[in-house]
Amino acid sequence: MKRKSSAGTRIKSIKRKVRTGFTVLGFVLFFSSIVSLFEYTRMNRVLTQQIEENVNSVNIARDLIMLTEDYNLEVLNIISDTGAETAQGDGGAQSASLQTPSAQNARFSREFAQTMEDMRRSFTQTTTFKEKNYADSVLLAYTAYMQVLREARDLQESEYQSRQGWYFERLQPFYIKLRNYIQSLTNASQQALIDNSQKVDETFYRSITPAIASVVIGLLVVILFNYFLNYYLINPLIRISKGIQGYRSYNKSYNVEVDNENDELDQLNDNVSNLIEEHKSVVRDRKGA
Repeated sequence: MKRKSSAGTRIKSIKRKVRTGFTVLGFVLFFSSIVSLFEYTRMNRVLTQQIEENVNSVNIARDLIMLTEDYNLEVLNIISDTGAETAQGDGGAQSASLQTPSAQNARFSREFAQTMEDMRRSFTQTTTFKEKNYADSVLLAYTAYMQVLREARDLQESEYQSRQGWYFERLQPFYIKLRNYIQSLTNASQQALIDNSQKVDETFYRSITPAIASVVIGLLVVILFNYFLNYYLINPLIRISKGIQGYRSYNKSYNVEVDNENDELDQLNDNVSNLIEEHKSVVRDRKGA
């Protein structure tokens, strides 16, 4: 009886080991999906931070445009302020309003420099080359614009038409160039924002799809392999073992059938059946003698 119990225990231990192996495989697949989700979360956090930086750059570039436009309108208003002219002598016209650009320049330069500094601080290692290049171009165009603007002090005693001609023919081209570079900087930041937003979607599908596919396929493989292993290996061995135990303990006929045609288990079952028949013949011969 001990040997029967031991044989039964060995069969069960094989089944238990197989189940343990599949359980470990399932945990590996589950762990791989967790790693994929963690990687997606990390990438999503990085891209989200980049998007926030892009939004900040776009807002700063917009502030640059508004600041430049407002100041340029102030300069135009100063140039066009003919009502502030007071005649002093024969044809001696002096514009009181043209005495203000120095103060206006200081304010504009201070605000522009602060905004550009904010832009520089918003740049990171992921900032595109175009953004950095356009930022440098903005600074160069700003320097040229302010250099031309200093000529306004020489126009304080000029007539309105002269000041207007200087503004549209001399200053306006530099302002347009400055504004175009700021707009290009804004467009580059917006394009970086669009690209990073698309990367978030692409990263999501690239990270989630393989994880889901690996888990689903892994579970299907585990279930199918477990089914075939039990159906073609474990269960036939259990039936053969029970058939042998039934013959030894209760002298039952051994009529075990397995579905494995022409494989090792089928041969084992035939050999066990033949061995039991031979044993029965030996027993009958002894009784007949």
